[in-house]
Amino acid sequence: MIPAIMLTISALFAAIPQPAPAWRTGMLAIDAGTGETILESRSDELFRPASTVKLITTLLAFRTLGPSRIILTHVVADHAAGAVYLIGSGAPLIEPDDIERAAVEASAELGGGSWRLFFDTSVFADSNRCPGWEQADWARVYCPPVEALTLGDNVLELVISSRGGAVTVEEYPELPGLQLRGSVNIRAGGEPTARPEGWETASPVIVLGGAIPPDSTVIVYVPFAGAPRQFSEVFAAELESRGVGVSSIGRGRPSSGAVLDTVAVIRSRPLSELAAQMNKWSMNVVAELILRVAAGNPETGVATTAAGCEMAGRMLAELHGVEGTQLADGSGLSRLNRIAPAQLVSVLLEGIGSLEWGPEFVSSLAVNGVDGTMATRLADLPPGAFRGKTGSLNDTATLAGMIYTAGGRSIAMAVLCEVPQGSVYAARNWQDALVRQLYSCY
Repeated sequence: MIPAIMLTISALFAAIPQPAPAWRTGMLAIDAGTGETILESRSDELFRPASTVKLITTLLAFRTLGPSRIILTHVVADHAAGAVYLIGSGAPLIEPDDIERAAVEASAELGGGSWRLFFDTSVFADSNRCPGWEQADWARVYCPPVEALTLGDNVLELVISSRGGAVTVEEYPELPGLQLRGSVNIRAGGEPTARPEGWETASPVIVLGGAIPPDSTVIVYVPFAGAPRQFSEVFAAELESRGVGVSSIGRGRPSSGAVLDTVAVIRSRPLSELAAQMNKWSMNVVAELILRVAAGNPETGVATTAAGCEMAGRMLAELHGVEGTQLADGSGLSRLNRIAPAQLVSVLLEGIGSLEWGPEFVSSLAVNGVDGTMATRLADLPPGAFRGKTGSLNDTATLAGMIYTAGGRSIAMAVLCEVPQGSVYAARNWQDALVRQLYSCY
């Protein structure tokens, strides 16, 4: 039940422009201290939430796993079979340094010899894409594949340089199996391009094109295919540099009944740090991995997006049920998601009000004028006046978070706008004006 409205929409809009008639907008703002409703419009109607879904994923993960949870990726050896297995866990943001450290530990345990190396990704039974993800997005940096073994965020950084009169290309992380095709010319006013391929064969292929201005350096980011094999090849190279031979690399699981010895463990960052990376920078792959890990079945050892969405749906029904609510992923990239502004506000209030993970929940949010997707937004307000999560699709602009007002009040708010294509930036500016008005009035 929503309490009586404290501020009429007409009074609020007297100070800021009205939303455009073609926009469909829903919003809710509640005083977190008193529970009073400050602003409400269509708060129980369903909208595309875009990346504000990550708030739901954060709360579900904190509830299920706890903010201090570290996700472990085990390296095990079957000495009798001469096999080593990388057991994928879905841990996000594993870096080359983490793999090197694991190779140091494993090489000491294995003690030389020649081994077959396998990568086991059976913990994920789903596709590495989610329902409602458009294939046109697969080449975009915000849409890397979701894998049980990830190398960074499954995004490649290409450093393209024309200094010295010749084009050079360096990548990070270094992928042993990377195929660079095409070429980049040198031309004033040019812009290089990089198109990922190899999805069908799980092989990282990047097709270069375009041009680069003379005597310049350009950095391009692009997702890549085949992360589990590339993870394994990096690990194999580190083992071989320490005197442990690798005779083959392939996908496989340990045999039933095999005697396995853990030779190394790769530890993720604590979940609270992963959530901060996810929310501040809106990292879709991190959200999908966290959702699946949170929904992992302890009996079968299998995790799916569908199971995570079902758990998140039950949580939303408990906090604030709205008929027709639909979740198809954990990041908000899916166009099939439908949730209400009141549900996002209920998630915020539950998150910040928790005695167990309240500080971690708040610290995971982007800060106005300081970091993440809020670094250039609301910079005219004091830093920390707004902490929240942004969201956007080509026809959707959403914002949800906490306003810490000039009068000392804490307001949980969510505003979801479905707009014609080309109007997203106008909607963001309108949302920012709304936040400024609430900050000043209270």
